[in-house]
Amino acid sequence: MLGALLPLAFAPYALWPLAILIPALLLSLVQGGLSLRNIFIVGLAFGLGYFGFGVYWIYNSLHDFGMAPPVVAGGITGLLVIVLALFPALMFAFWQFSRQRFGEISLWLLPLFWFGMEWLKGWFATGLPWLSLGYSQTDSPLAGFAPLVGVYGIGTLCVLMSVALFLLLRDRRYSMLAILLLVPLAGWLLQQLDWTEAQQKSLKVTMVQGNIPQEVKWQYEQRQNIFNTYWRETSQHWDSDLIVWPETALPGRSDELEQSVLQPIQRAAIENGAALITGLVVSESDSNSYYNSVIMLGAERGYYHKRHLVMFGEYYPMRWLLDLFTGLINIPYSDLTAGPLEQPLMRVDGNTLGVSICFEDVFSREVLRALPEASLLVNVSNDAWFGNSSAPHQHLQIAQMRAQETGRVMIRSTNTGVSAFIDHKGRVISQTRQFETESLTASLQGRTGVTPFYYFARVQGGLAVLPFVVVLILARRKAG
Repeated sequence: MLGALLPLAFAPYALWPLAILIPALLLSLVQGGLSLRNIFIVGLAFGLGYFGFGVYWIYNSLHDFGMAPPVVAGGITGLLVIVLALFPALMFAFWQFSRQRFGEISLWLLPLFWFGMEWLKGWFATGLPWLSLGYSQTDSPLAGFAPLVGVYGIGTLCVLMSVALFLLLRDRRYSMLAILLLVPLAGWLLQQLDWTEAQQKSLKVTMVQGNIPQEVKWQYEQRQNIFNTYWRETSQHWDSDLIVWPETALPGRSDELEQSVLQPIQRAAIENGAALITGLVVSESDSNSYYNSVIMLGAERGYYHKRHLVMFGEYYPMRWLLDLFTGLINIPYSDLTAGPLEQPLMRVDGNTLGVSICFEDVFSREVLRALPEASLLVNVSNDAWFGNSSAPHQHLQIAQMRAQETGRVMIRSTNTGVSAFIDHKGRVISQTRQFETESLTASLQGRTGVTPFYYFARVQGGLAVLPFVVVLILARRKAG
């Protein structure tokens, strides 16, 4: 039950205090002398509720839009939830191992173990850091810590406050009020600081949300209607410096669209002194490779090929699985090539763009690759895969965290919503309604410099593993 309630701390519900209250209540369940096996089961049950109710929408993607039979979509979703649930289960078992050897002091190690668990979850098998606890705090005072320690660090602070709340309720330790009050106060004070500097010249940006239903998006006979939708919206905004279309806004391959679509767009952009970027599949006939890409059309062309592909959605980790799932799941272009790690950045009117595609903005490390050069962040996505679920709102919250961590404005353009302009503090400037064809325009300022998190992110992997290593070494010495 506690695990199932925890997703309410995240968007769209945004009951962020639950991220502190629920771990404290969980501690009350495991405070006794449980065996490693039993505390593993408690952690597993918690994880099943947490991720079962938190990422249920993966079933929608596979069944409603990937056309997978219910047993296949349910089986894959269930397997993923079980794998994710193993992380808190193993973490709590290791924490119990430390308690058995070092006693009550191990209670204060739990926030560090939580940090390690979330980092490992975001790294293992390419990672799925979705629903990391810190994402729930984008609109809380703890968001002020994002430019310092990022999403995993904020999750650690949540659990630290949970430990303090647990001790306050269990033992009436009123000294714990210092942690419960000072941590949010420090976060609020940090929110008043600007870690990056605004550029003097602003950029007028328009985003076009085409609202193309996923079930018709890849139908050949719909191509002209889709292009007409985007062209109609764009024709009203050629006075903008930059126009942004979503991920794979143009359904089809670049070689198919070059003469009929890409070149006319480029000519129009040049005539109006603008640049337009759009998502599409870029094909390379020489290598028979296909990329999920963003292309910039204007006085200069630029390309970005997605680096971090979605397992089973954009690539198959074991090639023989392709034959097994081809007849069961119908996802267009589901065997793509990953783009190179180092790629030239796009530039528009004195601004350098840090581009990411869909799932990539879930990973701090992917967004940070463009820094410190990038002055603006751009994420294009197609959250139509998730339908009318909580996922698009969770994804927007993740984008807010990336803006907070980097001290950069985020331009987030999606097919069916939620598209949004997010300022460098992670606050939503304006956003679209879901499932409507809509355009947004804003005057944005790029920013220079880096936040402390830019450096902290380089060492957080080592910090994540360190507590586990230290406990194992000390336990071995104590046993000896």
